[in-house]
Amino acid sequence: MKTRDKLLKRMEQIGESVAAHEGTLMLLALGSIGQETERLDDYSDLDFFLIVEDGQKARFIDRLDWLEVEPLHYQFQNTKDGHKIMYHDGIYGEFAVFEVHELATIAYTPGRVVWRRDEALDVFASPRLEIAREATAYYYEEALTNLYVGLLRERRGEMLAGFELVQVAAVQNVLKALGGQGDPFNPTRRVESRHPQMISFLMGGVLGYGKSGVAAAVILRFIEERYEVNPTMKREIERLLET
Repeated sequence: MKTRDKLLKRMEQIGESVAAHEGTLMLLALGSIGQETERLDDYSDLDFFLIVEDGQKARFIDRLDWLEVEPLHYQFQNTKDGHKIMYHDGIYGEFAVFEVHELATIAYTPGRVVWRRDEALDVFASPRLEIAREATAYYYEEALTNLYVGLLRERRGEMLAGFELVQVAAVQNVLKALGGQGDPFNPTRRVESRHPQMISFLMGGVLGYGKSGVAAAVILRFIEERYEVNPTMKREIERLLET
C-alpha cells in the first residue's frame, strides 16, 4: 500500500476509535492530511487535533489508548497539549488535544473533519480561528530589522546569533511577504514547488555560518526591488555591510 493510502486509512482508523470514546467531540486533520490531501506523498505524516468536552483534556493526553489502532512504538509529550508519536510501521504523527473553551485562543489553518458528534457541528464556526495574514509591508519591515540586528550581532562576534536573524528570520519574513497559499506557521515548507522563482534568492540569502554579511546584502537588494526601504534603515544596514 502506498504511503498516501496508509496515512489516509490510519486517519480514518483513529476517527473510528475516537468515536467509541466518551467525551470526544471532533477529530480534525490538518496540513496535507487535512484539506490538501493531493499534497500527500512518501514523506508526509499525520497532523491532527482532537477536540474534547471541557474537563476531558488530561484523560486523552495522559492515556493514548484511543490511538492504539496499531501498536504505538514511540511517544513523546512535546507540549502541554499533545504528543509526537510513531507507529510500529513507521507512520509518524503529531497531535494536540483541546477542550471547547480553548478553541477561541488557538491558531491553525482550516482542517478536514474526520469525525464529529452531531452536537459539535458548529464548534468551528468562529472566524477567530482563521490564521490572520499580515500585510506584505509588515513582513518586509520585520526582515529589515532582522538584517540590522543580525549584522550587529555578527559584528560583535556572535556569528550563530547573526546567522539565525539574517539567514533564518529575515528569509522567513521575505517568504511570508509572498502571500498566497502556504504554511502560515512555516513559510519554508514546499517553497521550492510553490515559488520556484525564489530558489535563486535562497541560494544567495542562505549561505551558511559565517557568511551572513554576504547573505544580508542579497536579501536587502531583493527587498529594495519590491518595497520602498526607509533611507535611514538602509543606510545603517549598508554601514554594517561595509565594516
